[in-house]
Amino acid sequence: MNTTADNAAAEFITRKKKNLEYFKVALPRVYQLIENSVISRAELVVTPGREDLDMVVDGKSCYRGIAKEYSRDEALKFLKDNSPDNPLLTFPPEWPSESAWERFATQRTQEILKASPLTRERFRGYVRGSNFFPSVVFLGVGLGYHIELVATRSDIASAFVVERDPEKFALSLFTVDWASICSRFQRRGRSINFVIGFEGNDDKIKELLSAHLRSAVPVYPYLCVYYNHLADVKLAEAMRAVSNDLALVAANWTNYDDQLIRLKNTQFNLAKGMTYLKARPLSPVVKPLVVVGSGPSIDQRIKSLQAVRDQVVIISAGTGLRPLLVAGIRPDLHVEMDPSYSIFEMHSDEWEDALKDIPLVAANEVNPHVPTLFGTTRYIFKSDNAVPGFLGLAGDGFPRCNPTCTNAALSIGYQLGFRNIFMFGTDYGFESRDKDHASTSIHGDEAKSEFARKLQQRVSEHKHTFFKVPSVSGGEVWTRVDYYTAGRSVEALLSNLEKNDSSVHVFNCADGALIKGATWQSSEQFEQAVREMADDDCVDLASRIASIEGSLEPDIFETRVDSFVAEMRAETGYLARMIEKAKLKGAKDFTLFTNEIRYRLTPGPHLKSTTGNPSNLVLVNQMIQGTVLRLVHHGLTHALGCEDGKTRGQFVERWRRLSVNLLRDLPGHMERVLEDGRSWEANPWSKTGIRLAEPEWSEL
Repeated sequence: MNTTADNAAAEFITRKKKNLEYFKVALPRVYQLIENSVISRAELVVTPGREDLDMVVDGKSCYRGIAKEYSRDEALKFLKDNSPDNPLLTFPPEWPSESAWERFATQRTQEILKASPLTRERFRGYVRGSNFFPSVVFLGVGLGYHIELVATRSDIASAFVVERDPEKFALSLFTVDWASICSRFQRRGRSINFVIGFEGNDDKIKELLSAHLRSAVPVYPYLCVYYNHLADVKLAEAMRAVSNDLALVAANWTNYDDQLIRLKNTQFNLAKGMTYLKARPLSPVVKPLVVVGSGPSIDQRIKSLQAVRDQVVIISAGTGLRPLLVAGIRPDLHVEMDPSYSIFEMHSDEWEDALKDIPLVAANEVNPHVPTLFGTTRYIFKSDNAVPGFLGLAGDGFPRCNPTCTNAALSIGYQLGFRNIFMFGTDYGFESRDKDHASTSIHGDEAKSEFARKLQQRVSEHKHTFFKVPSVSGGEVWTRVDYYTAGRSVEALLSNLEKNDSSVHVFNCADGALIKGATWQSSEQFEQAVREMADDDCVDLASRIASIEGSLEPDIFETRVDSFVAEMRAETGYLARMIEKAKLKGAKDFTLFTNEIRYRLTPGPHLKSTTGNPSNLVLVNQMIQGTVLRLVHHGLTHALGCEDGKTRGQFVERWRRLSVNLLRDLPGHMERVLEDGRSWEANPWSKTGIRLAEPEWSEL
């Protein structure tokens, strides 16, 4: 009998049991994943008489029998390569904008950037301070020894433990004390997240990474370091793809100014009395649905749509309406989501008379002038928005309607029962950077009106960063941030639909960027597919829409305003006091404080409504989250970008004062806007947009 071997085995088994007990209590989701996992491809190799060990996966050694030694040397090299003496050079901070809009929060946050001593020329990276990492993403768990060493020898604020193979993670339960490692992240402002995927499912690990890391903005991706264990190429590729996506997050944060326009529009629309649609999936129909955007491929594709017009239902989305009308095609339904007054101007430009009999489905936050142009209007609420809960309509919202009208049209089409969906003009990419819309759209060459000219001029003045993405033809096309984000959102929607409903078939009839989850079709294939689909079910679209209608009383918003404003005062006051009291002497202090603020802005049971209505607080967070995160982002990145301690301290105090002033003044500003009793016809807030000066700006 080998007593030494028996003792070693008992030690490993005891450690696994302890780890399972820890995860069961502290991280039940991780526990559920590994509790009953069957380890069939991976094994822990312990050789009697040797202190070191190995992990074998699919018959191949991972550590060549020296797991502890390999992990130690790798971890020490990581710490040496990421010495505190080396500034962290990732994404630069935001700089003051010469074209910042004259709006309340936008101007206040610009004041902070202008108060910073940091400039593009002086930026050398972020100074972390001794032995401190704001965020570390461990790509690959292996047997966990490298994570144990780095977590012990350094101070990490936010850690992400990523493993795409759950069997590997399961083996680490035998080798390291996860409870001890995690205990280091149970202090103020710290966190550890486990991102465990499924071997062979690259999309799944990207989805998990994106969901976890998105919650860590603004520390991620600006102050993040990556540790790639065992040179896992697939994990590195997944991380690179996600990082490229999330680098766009800060640039696309919503803010208080934008949210206030949307909320004020909702108030206007409710005051008219609102008929809205409830998200209730109706019985499936075979008849094809065509969702139309305004991508450049419409120019070549419109003839095939004309050829089968009577055999399909057409929903136009946003700027996709005009190319249809030019081609003599009247859509069965039009969808609008944008809150800007420019949408009213766009649709009334030359085509106003053609819209009167087209039914409209609009977001609750659409500009109140837009419905006056169309036929019967129904509104929808978005499920990821706080407004339906605020109005007592939780559960009625439509999923994944952001960020464009096309996304919303797809979601609406599915709820109405359509399972054979064809996408036109959904290019999300283009061969030439000079042609990103159909020629007949408001942004196209054939739109010659004065409004179209001014709109195109305004758009051309907005500088975009272009980059390449895979195209439907196998090559590459150009895209930009807004189109790329919209395309990724469509892919997420399609993935969700097809995962939950095998009867869904989505086809991409555009010639731009590749859309995962949508089978590309040529014009000929599209026409043939439509002809082969039975359409004798005689879809009565109007009846289907009527079957999920609901109504709201005109005064429903007004009865909730006072309580909502009171909640806003309480929450912004709390955040202002947090900033006033915060110790912000260095990188560690500011990072931990950032994590505290971020946690405070995350909905959950840790938040308590002062008005006794949790939906008030959820809406408050939606209103201010982007602006507060941007405030903290500006303070954190510009402070850590300062190499001189005295200069950094002076900037931090200026940041503190300006941030507190903004938060103290914000409730009063919102109250003035929401309690302005003028009708939507007479109120200048009904004729604004986020890129326009705030109504009555000079009087503020």
